[in-house]
Amino acid sequence: MSTSDLRRTLTAWAVAVPLLALLVAGCTTTGQAGSGSSISDTSSSTAVAVSTAAANTVTSTVATTAATGSPSASAAATALLPGVNDPSCMSTDRPVVLLHGTFSSVRADFSVMVPALLAAGRCVYGIEYGDGGVAAVRQSAAEVTAFIDQVLAQTGAEQVDVIGFSQGGLVLRTALRLTGLAPRVAVGVLIAPSFHGSTSPLLTAVPAAVCPACADQVAGSALLTELAAGGDLDGSVRYAVVSSANDTVVTPVAAQVPQGPADRVSSIRVQDSCPTEQVDHVSLRANPGVVAWVVNALETGGSPDPATLTCG
Repeated sequence: MSTSDLRRTLTAWAVAVPLLALLVAGCTTTGQAGSGSSISDTSSSTAVAVSTAAANTVTSTVATTAATGSPSASAAATALLPGVNDPSCMSTDRPVVLLHGTFSSVRADFSVMVPALLAAGRCVYGIEYGDGGVAAVRQSAAEVTAFIDQVLAQTGAEQVDVIGFSQGGLVLRTALRLTGLAPRVAVGVLIAPSFHGSTSPLLTAVPAAVCPACADQVAGSALLTELAAGGDLDGSVRYAVVSSANDTVVTPVAAQVPQGPADRVSSIRVQDSCPTEQVDHVSLRANPGVVAWVVNALETGGSPDPATLTCG
């Protein structure tokens, strides 16, 4: 489908491409870390509508209405997922922080992942950054850094592990490099990350004024050029990346993987273990084999066993 066709209607976008499917099925709430002794969300509602105002012209309205105050634990669980940001959670393992993708939310991207993490004995935290992942990546990286600092203060841990889906991988990269987060992150497990951006026309089909994060994720953007000047790795973070050969959102697929030595970077494509598996960008996040591999990546400190990525 051409870029001009993508611009015709929201329905055509959502059906034809995984990125816009995220817009339709993704978040209806945005949040941030609450104050006090526990991590909480600030309830809000975000509506993102994309319509055609003229032939081949996309006009969009992003309306965000934020409510003040600190919601109860049950309200936070409703906004995110049960078990996420639970101040009563105790674990001897590092806290796990979830970073969602563009036009999305913790609930949309990690509803399958969270129960597996909780079953593995991890305490799980999530932030709905960047107004549903559309704000500039630098802004989102600052929000994520502040949230992780609060998680560390609450839990008493020295470091966290991070799971980032799609844009979440670039937000992590930006925070590690530009906000000084690197010493506080041990492992980054990245699912189809836009680590080096993407050449997909989907990103340029959305006006930068509507989605600054989309412009930041275009291969060769000013942000990516700045990040590239310092190489791909930061601190002593170990990176584990899972991708799919069927991904048409973050392209080329090989660009999803940070460049670095094998003791710092491990990667796998689903088709390496399951040659006939048809899994796209969006379905990666809930694929059972991918979920098991991600859990193993955390358990091994960033050196997952390829055999844990089983076929469906």
